[in-house]
Amino acid sequence: MFFMAGHKVNYYIFTDRPRSVPPVALQPGRRVVVLQAPGAPARGPDKAALRMRLIGSFSRKRFHREVRHLVCADVDAKFSNHVGVEILSSLFGALHPGYLGRGLKSFQYERRPQSRAHIPKGQGNFYYAGSFFGGRCPRCSGWPGPATGP
Repeated sequence: MFFMAGHKVNYYIFTDRPRSVPPVALQPGRRVVVLQAPGAPARGPDKAALRMRLIGSFSRKRFHREVRHLVCADVDAKFSNHVGVEILSSLFGALHPGYLGRGLKSFQYERRPQSRAHIPKGQGNFYYAGSFFGGRCPRCSGWPGPATGP
């Protein structure tokens, strides 16, 4: 109702149990695409790394042919007000609400140097939510490869 009202939208659902995704009534021009994905750890950096690998892989395989922009949100995200095309840009993110007004030392940045998401100690100004981000698909198709590793 609130997300990109009046625009065509593909909802890509990653799950290790595709048959458990219930049918959803959608507005015209919208569709749900269920994508088979491996089970993920409950939380932590391994879950985030798996999510980024999946997004990168599917972006290279199909998203870039189907959509101009990719908006990634957790499946339990609830939009309670208008979210429209004004958020779309080459790359965007949302500040993590749990860290607003907190000091830099409280940010839980990725500190492992082998990670592509590595933020060295003493650097970084904001802490972004991993539950809502996106960008233009040509940019997304490079997202980000493996989040960790050599």
